[in-house]
Amino acid sequence: MKLGHAAIATLLTAAGACAWADDAPPPLRSVTWLTSEDLHPAPAAGTTPRPPSFALDLAAFLRSRWRGVGHAFELANARRSWEMIAAGEPACQLFAVRTPERERLAYFADALLVAPHEVLVRRDKLAALPRNAAGEVDLARLLADHRLRGAITEARSYGPFIDAQLHAAPPDAKLAHYGTKDSGHNMVEMLAKNRADYSFGFNRAVELGAWAGSVVGAPIAGVDQLVHGGVACPRTPWGLAVIRQVDALFATPDGQAMIRLKMDQQMMPATRKRYAAEIAAFYRDLAKPPPR
Repeated sequence: MKLGHAAIATLLTAAGACAWADDAPPPLRSVTWLTSEDLHPAPAAGTTPRPPSFALDLAAFLRSRWRGVGHAFELANARRSWEMIAAGEPACQLFAVRTPERERLAYFADALLVAPHEVLVRRDKLAALPRNAAGEVDLARLLADHRLRGAITEARSYGPFIDAQLHAAPPDAKLAHYGTKDSGHNMVEMLAKNRADYSFGFNRAVELGAWAGSVVGAPIAGVDQLVHGGVACPRTPWGLAVIRQVDALFATPDGQAMIRLKMDQQMMPATRKRYAAEIAAFYRDLAKPPPR
């Protein structure tokens, strides 16, 4: 990729050179939560509201269960959020996909498992996707196909495999990069309005959204792992203190119930069955988080 991941890699290198471990954590009086989603959306007249987001549920949970500190919610896209975390600013991303590169930059408290990313494509372009014998999209061939217009969001992670393929895409790949304010939630609308032919994301979100039918998902060869996501805080003593408190809140009966409900809502029964062992391990860790 020309933008996004290369910039974050530079930030990661710089952040790794910092030494915060010996600093005493400041007292937690307030927490700034960074989110790419408007937590109080007002749908335009004549449009279908988006399904309730996990960020909205998570914000309400943290505000109601973690008392004694102030909670501020700041709208920031993925690029801005990770710049702040890389700089060690006292702010946490409310929900972010977990990747090895990001773990060098942030402490994570897992909050959700999501089905693997898929290619999201206009229905009239579905037949044009290059596929293998199993019907899965060959991502390298797709990125080299100049007949199809791709669109992605700067600084957003689509998981390790897709991120690596995007980074290795040909220089002349027909792939537009957008610095959207909401981490790409409007990409599906762009596809539906014929401003691009494909992007990447979670198919379940498409099925529940306003553009179901005109935009569909297709599995990607090599992408078969559940996506881990959760709260991300800078690797500073302050960030560690916040993450420990979040771990404790998620381990409560109320925290576990909220996360189980959201996972049941967004994960298809076939996916839950396929990944039953991984999901069970996730719930065990949720109830008894590892020491940090």
